[in-house]
Amino acid sequence: MLKTEKRNKVLWLSMLFLLLQPIIDVLTSLSIRLNDQAFTLGLAMRFCFLLFICAYLLFTSYVRKPVILGYLLLFGLFIVISIGVQFTMKPVFMWGPELKWLMKNVYFVVCFLFFLVAFRRGFRISPLYYLMIAVILTGAMMTVAGLSDTAFPSYDYWKSGHVGWFYAGNEIGAILAMGLPVVLYFALKRSWWLMVGLLTVMYGLLALGTKVGYGAILITLLISIGTSIVLRLVKREYIQRTKLVTLGILFVVFILMTPYTPVAHNMELQLDWLGVSKEEGNTQVMTSEQKDNIVYSGRETYWEEYQAYFQEAPWMQKLFGMGYGGNFTDEAKTIEMDFLDLFYSLGMIGFSLYLLPFVYMLWQLIKQAFQNMKRLMDLEVILVLTGVALGLGVAFIAGHVLTAPGVSIYLAVLMAWLACGIQSVRLENSMN
Repeated sequence: MLKTEKRNKVLWLSMLFLLLQPIIDVLTSLSIRLNDQAFTLGLAMRFCFLLFICAYLLFTSYVRKPVILGYLLLFGLFIVISIGVQFTMKPVFMWGPELKWLMKNVYFVVCFLFFLVAFRRGFRISPLYYLMIAVILTGAMMTVAGLSDTAFPSYDYWKSGHVGWFYAGNEIGAILAMGLPVVLYFALKRSWWLMVGLLTVMYGLLALGTKVGYGAILITLLISIGTSIVLRLVKREYIQRTKLVTLGILFVVFILMTPYTPVAHNMELQLDWLGVSKEEGNTQVMTSEQKDNIVYSGRETYWEEYQAYFQEAPWMQKLFGMGYGGNFTDEAKTIEMDFLDLFYSLGMIGFSLYLLPFVYMLWQLIKQAFQNMKRLMDLEVILVLTGVALGLGVAFIAGHVLTAPGVSIYLAVLMAWLACGIQSVRLENSMN
């Protein structure tokens, strides 16, 4: 009994930390904007949480502890070797940025393993519920900031959009994108009041003025409407007809509003800047460079720089990575495409180690598909998978997911929920 209470207390504290994320992000934003502080309260709190979960994984007994500790030990050994390689081979080596970058890289991995262990031990309230509240709180802050005209702009130049009281538009966009399917699920299955929360999240995604925000809404609405209709027709899951109609109305309004959104304005400006004509009857074909710029927003130029760094790097750096910023000589820059940043900074060995949690999640989903396909064909599971897919998609195209602790914790919760065995978790939940 005492062990169960202790387990619930640890999980509850971690969920409380998840709920605090929007507040931490606002405090971090104000600290940077008003005081120009590089070391913020948010960074300190997230570092303390990282130490806490590392201690939990190290000193608590749980199933497969040798495997998890073995993986962490192997990853830690790699980090030590990687730092040594960078210290001896990089043209410019700076201890502060390198260590900060490594902490950001390992944050997701450690959080995923912690939540995997914690969720397997059972919980009274679904962690998705806490994630939903954190995402709605983020959307509400975006909405209040926009309506009160106290929001900070998303861009320092001619584009439209705002980030509310937050600092980084890409990070807030990724959080809202991953959380939108979860909020939508609770809005469909629980109280009507959650529809208000859903609207604040959608507003936040549109207000950012980014393609990520717009695409997340479009994909989530299409998947949720299609899945809800199919599940209702085959009588696998009941969704209220009024809520389905409301969802359809939201989709129609969303499409009709598209020309008046910040992202539409920003796309017009980007096309003008690229010299792409929008005149009627003009059949101008865009070049591959223009298409890449529209999709990656200029990140492809930094990708080319890193490719050159990697080709010229010695084999030890190819294996153990080039660290933060690659083999730069003037100024350290990242590509802002997480999987590429991780590959070049960690090298072939480190990147392979980093991918193991994703491989494990995929393997667990395949196992569950064979063991209980009906459970996977469930609106909750499908929408959580949508959130994970959006998170990984944003990580590849726009970055600031896997390499941003304030964002990666959301992805870690979603992936751990999927990987820990949905059916067994449901059983444990009912027994608590």
